[in-house]
Amino acid sequence: MPMIVCHGPKGGTGNTFVAAHLAMGLSAQGADVTVVSVAARDTLPLHFGLTPAIALPALTAPADEAVLVGGINLRSWRRAPEDLDFVPMLNDLGYFQPGKDRVLVVDVPSSETRLARRLIDHACAHVCTINAQPDTLALLPQAFGEAGIEGLARTAFVINALDETRRLGRHGSAFIRELAGPRLIGRIRMDEAVPESIATLQMLSRYAPASVALSDVQQIAEAIAPTLDSTSAAWIAPVSRAA
Repeated sequence: MPMIVCHGPKGGTGNTFVAAHLAMGLSAQGADVTVVSVAARDTLPLHFGLTPAIALPALTAPADEAVLVGGINLRSWRRAPEDLDFVPMLNDLGYFQPGKDRVLVVDVPSSETRLARRLIDHACAHVCTINAQPDTLALLPQAFGEAGIEGLARTAFVINALDETRRLGRHGSAFIRELAGPRLIGRIRMDEAVPESIATLQMLSRYAPASVALSDVQQIAEAIAPTLDSTSAAWIAPVSRAA
């Protein structure tokens, strides 16, 4: 079962939205998907149309305690940042093997950089969600440096909530495209249906099936799918030391 890590350099960019809809997209392609949140305050259920009162079962909880939405298994492991046995446990559970049949998506908060790095070392892909705002753009050179050559070889960038009708959005997108090159695999357009669906406790696909953001994130899932069969973590074009 391959693992996909969703983690960005800054909070508020929509990392959990991307993780949830990446799981949905891969499930729609036939994969048996488990998505796990390691956040202390979990918003993952909201993207699946569940109430904030829902407590997701632990990753190791028995099957009869599972929370399933559309066949996707929702789990949590809140102590993951301090749990030195978390990565070995995932290995023992078979989550580091390539293959399209079963997939683990891990939603890691931006603040948990050390945990993200440990997980990315074993992931088939790292999806880094960013936006085109100045405060996020200012962090990208640092994020590239911290990731290093090996980390960047596993990383795919996604721009979320992009409004190209505004000059700042267009210029920010162009900067990211120049910096990330082929590692920029998708852009999710700004869409009011996203927060509206959360406010009404509905999945985006049910609330607004014609949503442009939904279409964009489905295309990102299609771009990620080929990495699941990869025996090499470096699934994107090789990274030069000048990147």
